[in-house]
Parts: sequence; C-alpha cells; structure tokens
Amino acid sequence: MVNKKIIEQKLLKQSVGMMFLVAVGGTVVGTISNSRAITLDGVFSFIAVIIKLMMLGTSKLTQNETSKRFQFGYWHFEPLVLIAEGSFTLIILGYALFSGILSLLSHGNQMDFNIAILYALFFTISDSVYYFYVRYVNKKLKSNLVRYDNISWSIDAKSSISLLFSFAIAWVLSRTEWRYLSVYVDPIILIVMSIQMLPSTLKILIPSVKQILMVAPQNLHNHVQHVMDKFMAYYSFKDYVSSVQVYGNTQIIEINILVDRDFNVGSVADLDKIRNEIDRELGYGHLTEWLTITFTSSEKWMAKDYLVNDR
Repeated sequence: MVNKKIIEQKLLKQSVGMMFLVAVGGTVVGTISNSRAITLDGVFSFIAVIIKLMMLGTSKLTQNETSKRFQFGYWHFEPLVLIAEGSFTLIILGYALFSGILSLLSHGNQMDFNIAILYALFFTISDSVYYFYVRYVNKKLKSNLVRYDNISWSIDAKSSISLLFSFAIAWVLSRTEWRYLSVYVDPIILIVMSIQMLPSTLKILIPSVKQILMVAPQNLHNHVQHVMDKFMAYYSFKDYVSSVQVYGNTQIIEINILVDRDFNVGSVADLDKIRNEIDRELGYGHLTEWLTITFTSSEKWMAKDYLVNDR
C-alpha cells in the first residue's frame, strides 16, 4: 500500500507542476492574443492546481488508515475533494457560457490567431501525451484519486484540440472575403467548450455526491449478496443482512449473520475461520476493504433494515 501511495503522490505532484504551467501559459497567451477562450483555459487550470494540491493532501491523509480523531479513517476526504473540484468547474463553465453568449451578441471579439494557434498546438500535444501516460500507469496502480485527476487532463486536451481546429479555421477565414466572421470564432469556442466540458465534470461530481450521501453501489451490493447466499446455503445460516458503501478505492462492508441458538461453534477461532473464508471470497483484500462480520442468534442485534432486506 505504501509503495502505491508513493507512486500516487508522485503522479499528483507531477500533475500539479504541469497544470501550473498550463495555467500560466493560458493566462498569459489569453491576455496577449485577446482570447477569452484561452483565458478560460488558464483560469480553469489555476483552479485545477488548487484541487490537485487538495488531492495530494488527501492522498497523504489516506496513507494513514485511522487516527484518534478520525477513527473510521480518512476515506471520506476523497469524495469531498472531488465535489469541490466538480462544483468549482461547474461555476466556471456557467460563467464561461454566459460570457460567450454575451460576447456573441456584442458583435464578437477580435484576436491574434497566430499566437493562439501555436498555444493550442503545443498544449494539444503535451496534454494528450500526459493524459495517456497517466492512464497507462494507473491501469496497474488503480488509484481513484489519480483516475479522477486525469479527467482534468482529458478535459484540457479536448479543449486544446477544439481551440486548435477552431483557431485554424478562423485564421483561414481572416484571409478570405468572410474575414468579418472570424470575430465570432472566440465566443463560439467559449460556448462550445463550456458545453463540451459539462459531461466530464458530471463524471467527477455525481459519483462523489453519491458517496457523500452514502448511496450504496449496486454492483458491490450484488457481489456481497451473491457471496453470502453461497455461505448461507453451505453453513445453514438462518439469515443475514449486508450493508455496503464505497469511499474512493475503499469498500465498506458490514455483514450481520443470524444463526440458530444451537449453531455448532467449537470456539471463536471457528468463527474467525468463517470470516476469513468470506473475506477471501469477496476478493477485495484488507488494503481496500473495511470488513465487519458479526454472528448473532437474536434478531435484535441484526442491522435495522433486517425487516426490509431485499432478498
């Protein structure tokens, strides 16, 4: 786990440094070229830097499983950071959309397309290369923070590609009899970018909100139920109730097993043996799982949703 956390933190530090360069580049070039679309890219990147620093801090926190103050761990910090990222991004997109529409209705925006094209070309290549590099590394690492962090690079790469093609078209238009249309390219790009970024932003925001609201993931619920149905039949348990939740990469699983009063148990070690068997069958491992399994012969000690169990 420590090695994975070190790699995770290394990738997040790289991401912070590179996004800071994108932010500075976007702000400077946006000002020089008088492009609101490029300026938006720079502002978005500055906020992304702040969020990435929060992700890095969260990664360091989650390296320590628990503390005296946070006795159930730090996993809930991951979705909190991602909600902050998604919320800030939505605010920026809303402002950009409004600004683009306003500029379009105000007879467009004159800008320097030569500088803008060079900017878009450079960051199209660099953002795309880094995005695919991180995605390749994270296939083995399987870090939730890195996966969501990399969405910001996907957004930035798509934005740069959109800017490149749009500015190239505008540059061609500016050298034809339709050059008067080129002033509308920048606000149109601003509007398109705002709409284009929305699905990726929601991919970050919606799952994180579900985690904070403690919405049980259906696939995890089904897996636990499938495993427990087999153990129920094998050991002749009377019933069981399972409760699940996910925070980042960690599965929170609680299983209450109801047994007969005369259930044959030689010792506590025999119950631990059953727990170990269930743990292995679930297949998550202690590094990504908070698993609690209890045995009782009284319905009183079952979970509160016992009477509404969906099986």
